[in-house]
Amino acid sequence: MVLAPEYGGDGGKTVGVCGQKQAPVASFPAHWAPNDLALYYGPQFPIAYQGGAFIAFHGSWNRAPFPQGGYNVIFQPLASGKRTGKYVVFADGFAGAHKEPGSAAHGPSGLAVGPDGALYISDDAHGRIWRVTFQGDTAHTGIEPAPAPQVAVAAPPQSVEPPEGIHPDAGTTGMPLPLPVPRGSTPAQVALGERIFRGQADGGTCAGCHGSDGKGSPLAPDLTSGKWLWSDGSLATLTRTIAEGVPAPKQYRSAMPPKGGAQLSDSDVAAVAAYVWSLGHPSSH
Repeated sequence: MVLAPEYGGDGGKTVGVCGQKQAPVASFPAHWAPNDLALYYGPQFPIAYQGGAFIAFHGSWNRAPFPQGGYNVIFQPLASGKRTGKYVVFADGFAGAHKEPGSAAHGPSGLAVGPDGALYISDDAHGRIWRVTFQGDTAHTGIEPAPAPQVAVAAPPQSVEPPEGIHPDAGTTGMPLPLPVPRGSTPAQVALGERIFRGQADGGTCAGCHGSDGKGSPLAPDLTSGKWLWSDGSLATLTRTIAEGVPAPKQYRSAMPPKGGAQLSDSDVAAVAAYVWSLGHPSSH
């Protein structure tokens, strides 16, 4: 039990009123976003699962600077209301290649146990439902974690050089161009703004809602489309929007606090604004 700093906590030394509270039965990583819990008393899974809890973690959006997490279903062993072991990841890989709210393929949202003991997992991104069954020795099979998800990577094509050779510039067409720099800013500012945006410097939180690629999520708009809700796209208005925040969003449910809720300096805000401008003006080279 740790007293939060807004209530007088000092990083773990002061317990305060937490000492009067009941400790949790189990704990899990921060911001994984648990959406549903189902206690298992079904007749199908191994006996080791009886009385334990399945928890659907929809997935995080605000773990920066750490990687986003969740997007899975875990199993927590329980007996008589007590934890009997560490949780295991029961089902994984729902997000696909991108664990971000705007890019994840699926987000586990609901759980249900059928009359036959099968576990149903629902997804609120594309309306899919998975039915999980077990076949085997229920008496002696233990609790086992899911294998790590495998993301398929296409094999590179074999290169066959033509008899006349290859031009030294061949293959450069289509490569990503460096980000443009707004007038009055520098490439170093844009680079710093990108690091802050992604949560890699100065506690930036932007990627949590806008995605690490800036293409938006259900929480915040796409910054790469060139369409602006609270700005005309100029560096000055972008800077003002970042500094002042968006207390009443027009099309999204989550407000943006000033500076994204981070303790950004004026130079940090200028750098983030320069980076956001570059995202929205990809053709300004």
